[in-house]
Amino acid sequence: EDPDWLELHLIDNSLRTGKVDYFSDLPAKTDDPHKRSAHIFTAHLMRMVADAKHEVILQTPYLVMSKHARKIFERLHKDVPPPRIIVSTNSLASTDAFAVYALSFKHRKRYLTKFGFEIHELKPHADSAAEAYEQANVWDEDFAPTDHGTHRGSAAGKNVKLDAEDDRGHFAGTARRPGLFGSNGRRNRPAPLQSTGRRFALHAKSLVVDDRFAMVGSHNFDPRSDHYNTEAGVIVYDPRFATELRNSILRDTQPENAWVIGARRPTVPVLGGISQLIGDVSEKLPLFDLWPFRYATSYDLKPGCTPMSPFDPAFYSCYKPVGDFPDVALSPKSVITRLITAFGAGVKGIL
Repeated sequence: EDPDWLELHLIDNSLRTGKVDYFSDLPAKTDDPHKRSAHIFTAHLMRMVADAKHEVILQTPYLVMSKHARKIFERLHKDVPPPRIIVSTNSLASTDAFAVYALSFKHRKRYLTKFGFEIHELKPHADSAAEAYEQANVWDEDFAPTDHGTHRGSAAGKNVKLDAEDDRGHFAGTARRPGLFGSNGRRNRPAPLQSTGRRFALHAKSLVVDDRFAMVGSHNFDPRSDHYNTEAGVIVYDPRFATELRNSILRDTQPENAWVIGARRPTVPVLGGISQLIGDVSEKLPLFDLWPFRYATSYDLKPGCTPMSPFDPAFYSCYKPVGDFPDVALSPKSVITRLITAFGAGVKGIL
């Protein structure tokens, strides 16, 4: 009904592309898991990643890899030279899935050392998220101002989808139900923050391989996406579209928008080695991971420095550690306890 709005937000931003394929898993994926035709989208997606030669750009809200995905990324990391793997995902400060983050946090060392992931975790007040929210400019009751003059709901930006937190600290769609934090809690309760202002969470599931083709869909590369959910998405075989999506994801990894996950520098080398040995054993425990001293932590860029890979030899001279859970208003001991509790709630309920 508003041609000017359609022109500005849809037509002007449209891009003529090459071949586009739409794929969808079938309901038989859960009824008959051995039926290959039921996994058509998941199979195409895994082949895309497995064929990577130079670079994989992945954006997912939940960094929990399925067994199939782990095998693919581990094999890619053994290539000479290995393709660069850049991951954009949520931080504990931005996520609305506390329990899933616990699993991601547990396997950070594997992601860095076995898969070569360059992990960038979204800051809760990322500039790119705020701009995307404003660009959406869609009127809806969920976006209407509250009595406190703020808005609530979720919005999709030009190339990303983001969840916005309302003025009460609630994400849209997080209904009250018995959950991980007690009978009156919400299963998706976000962590309290030290900072103030509108909080954003990443919810896009996108992939770019070698700047040649890209995927936008619902697949998270996690066990649920592999075995249970009937996922769907489009695969676009067009370098221009791939470049546009790549640039959009990489913008979310910039220092003003994300923290970088890197290996922790031990202050005492011998004790650091012992800590990592205990941490490796603890990580392999099927339910509870009790060792609080982790292999990796979050880093922020120092003023005057240029963004770089966490595997760059100059990384530590340009990045400062900001703790395992930056901007979260809980003590590290309390956070670890909650993460252990969340993970101990049962793998099936989380995955």
